[in-house]
Amino acid sequence: MKSVIKYKGLKRFIFIGILCCSIVTIYFFCFSSRVQIEVYNKTDFDIDSLNIDDKFYKIPKQKSLVINCRKLTIQNNLPFGSPKGILKNMPRDTMPEFLCGTGVEEIRSGKYKFDIKAFIGTDYYMLDWAEHK
Repeated sequence: MKSVIKYKGLKRFIFIGILCCSIVTIYFFCFSSRVQIEVYNKTDFDIDSLNIDDKFYKIPKQKSLVINCRKLTIQNNLPFGSPKGILKNMPRDTMPEFLCGTGVEEIRSGKYKFDIKAFIGTDYYMLDWAEHK
C-alpha cells in the first residue's frame, strides 16, 4: 500500500516538474526580452512617442534609455528605417520615406547602442539613427 502511495506521489512530482519546465520554456521563447538596446538622444529636444518594437518611449534631450525588446530589425548595423518619434512643437518632415530592403536582418539577441540625431530644417525636422560614439 505504501509503495502505491509513493508511486502516485512520484508521478505527481514528475508531472508538476514537466509542467513548470514547459511554462518556463514557453515564456522564454514567446515573451522574454532578449535584445537590449541603449538609445542615446543626441538632439537638443525631448523625444516623445519613440516607437520601438511596437512600444512607445520618451527620452529627454541628451539622455539615454535602455530598452528590452524581443527582436530588432537592422540594416548596416543600424535600426531599419528612420526613428519614429515626436519633437514637441515642431512639424515632422512630410517627405515619404523610401526604404530599401538590401542587407536587412532580424536580431533576436545581444546588446546594442545607437544614437538618435535630428536634422532641423527651417520648418520641419527629421530623425535619423547613428552609431553610438
